Order: sequence, then C-alpha cells, then structure tokens
Amino acid sequence: MKKIATIYMTGALAALLSLAGLAQAARPDIVHEDIYVQKGETLRGDIATDKSITVDGVLDGDAISVGGASVTVNGEVTGDLVSMGGAVAISGLVREDVSSIGGPVDVSGRVGGNLSAVGGKVTLSGTGRVDGDISALGGAVEKGPGAVHHGSVNSFSADAVKGTLTNALGVARTLGRYNRDASADRPRHNRYNFNYNWRGGDNGGFRAFWLFALLSMLLTGVAVVTLPAIFFPSNVENMRAAIDGDIWKSGAIGALALVALGPGLLMLTVSILGIPLVPFAMLAYAAAAVLGLSAFSVILQRKFFEGLKRTGPAGLAGRAAAGAGLIAAMLFVGKLVPFVGGLLALIGLMLLAFGVMAGLGAAWLTRMGARPAAVPAQPQLPPVQPQ
Repeated sequence: MKKIATIYMTGALAALLSLAGLAQAARPDIVHEDIYVQKGETLRGDIATDKSITVDGVLDGDAISVGGASVTVNGEVTGDLVSMGGAVAISGLVREDVSSIGGPVDVSGRVGGNLSAVGGKVTLSGTGRVDGDISALGGAVEKGPGAVHHGSVNSFSADAVKGTLTNALGVARTLGRYNRDASADRPRHNRYNFNYNWRGGDNGGFRAFWLFALLSMLLTGVAVVTLPAIFFPSNVENMRAAIDGDIWKSGAIGALALVALGPGLLMLTVSILGIPLVPFAMLAYAAAAVLGLSAFSVILQRKFFEGLKRTGPAGLAGRAAAGAGLIAAMLFVGKLVPFVGGLLALIGLMLLAFGVMAGLGAAWLTRMGARPAAVPAQPQLPPVQPQ
C-alpha cells in the first residue's frame, strides 16, 4: 500500500524538479502543423507538434504530439512515442516506449519497449507485438488471438501514470535543435526548421509548462487522498460505510457544513476568544474533507470497475488511489481533448465537489471516522396471527 503512495509522490516530485530544470534550459517551440515522413525517407532528430504525426518512412528520434491529433506509424520510429489526447495506430515499428494520454492505442505492428495508456483503450490486433509491459489506467486492454506479448498486462497500474510522466518528461528534456536538409526541388512547406527557445513566448512552450504543472498538482492530490487510507484505514472504512449507507444524506449534511463554514468563521473572528480557534477550525474542515474524499474514492473505483466487469486493486490504499486517480485523469485529459474533454473535465469537477460534500457529511456522522455510522433500524413486520 505504501508503495502506491510512494509512486504518486515520486511522480509529482519528478514533475516539479523537471519544471525547475526546464525553466533554465532550451525548450522546443511546438510546431503548429502536421508532420509527415514519406515512405523511403529518413527524418533524423526529435519532433514535437500539436498536430498529427504520420510516419511511413523512418523517424530517427523521439516523437511527441500534444494537440489531440492522431499519430500513425506505418514505418519506423527509433525512439519514444508520446501522444496527448489523440488516437495512436502502430502498424509499423516503435523501438522504444509508447505513452498515450486520453486516446486509444491500436498496435498491429510492434512496440519494442513498454506501452502505457491513461484514459484510453489498448488493443493488440492482428499480429501486433509488444515486447515490454502494458499498463492502462481508466481503459481496457484487449489482445487478439494472433497478437504476441512478452511482458505483463495491468488493467489498472500506477505504472501507467508513472511511465507516461517519465516518458513525456524524457522527450521534453532531450529535444534539441533539429534541421532537415531538403533538395532544391522539394516544396518549401516540406522543409522543417525547428527553433527551440523556452523564453521565446511561444504558446506551445507555455502550454507544455502548464500541462506539466497541472499534472504534478493532480498527482500530489492523488497522493494526499491516498495517505489517510494508509495511516487511518479504520476511519476511512467507517466513513466509506456511512456514505454507502445513505450517500444522499451524507451529501446533504456535507452541503450544510460547507454553507455554515463562512458564518461560523465570521462568528469566531468577531470574538476575541474565538480568533485563535479559526486556524483549528480550518484544519478540522480540511482533515474531514481529505478523509471523506478518500472514502468516496474507494466507492468511486468500486463502481467504475463493476461497470467494466473487472477486478480493482485489492488493498484499501490501492482502491483510494484508483478512485482519486480516475478523477485526476478526467481533469487532466479534459484539458487535452477538444470538445469532449470539456465535458469530461466537468464530470470530474462534479465528482470532486460531491465527493468532498459526501465526505464532510460522513465525517459528521462518524465523528471523523472514529465510530461506525449508525445503521437505520429496519421496520419490524407485525407477527403473523395464526388462523
């Protein structure tokens, strides 16, 4: 259980440290056009775009797409492939790792490394082959009868988040200046000259920085929600039972608690004796919200995996991390995918808000999880009179 929390905390710390280093280093201006490598052509260097990537020839380097467009590899990519928001189709060869956020991945060719997906379905079709591990968060993994896979398959794994974050940061760090020479008779729009400058004020660079900052905050939030399930499992279980017993009652009490927060703090501040209690009141509300959200996350992941007809994580901490990870994935993917992403982010915000309210109500009903919730008495049927 502690390993899961450690993974999330490590991921958040890695993102923050990378941001500090990237702020001082050269970063790419993301190209705002489709990238196409023709059959029989070799493109040397790493590429980044917010449009589609199609490789029919050979791309000797890494490829990253952040705009929600498709990535198609019919030829060969010698490095890593990272896609944020778009569908990935690999009928050729990717020699290193493949990471996808918010889009489906179909492999009918070969992936030489690991395959990590967050929020998208992974399909091994035809004679598709993956030499490494496959990890998917929030999506199913399907393997056709002719497909070959030598690693392990995890329908839910923290490695999906960890692997995707690691590969995305690695590609961002290693992208350097890339120039492709073209013959004089090649059309001008087919010549690429990527000038990488982090301080250039490019919207693509700012977007990448903002996405990494958002991801680090979400991973930190998942870790915080997971910690109560590790250190206070009985409290979380009691609050989980209270929400399960009557979720609408817990939500209503939590809503009243939020409404009463402002007037309650105001009453404390107008009293000299009450002013020192304001910080303690705020801490009590925060602790109740975190404990309750942890309990709500356990219920959310159960409903999610029941809908998929899959088995979720076994431990309480794993279940809390899975539920919190689902909300975080909705919020993050919602910022990447156009149109549908807005709806997904709205659902994630609604789940987060209701989870906090239900958690506050459960904290009130169970005294912060210190005692089991009272079970409503069942109506007694009148005894049957003998004829």
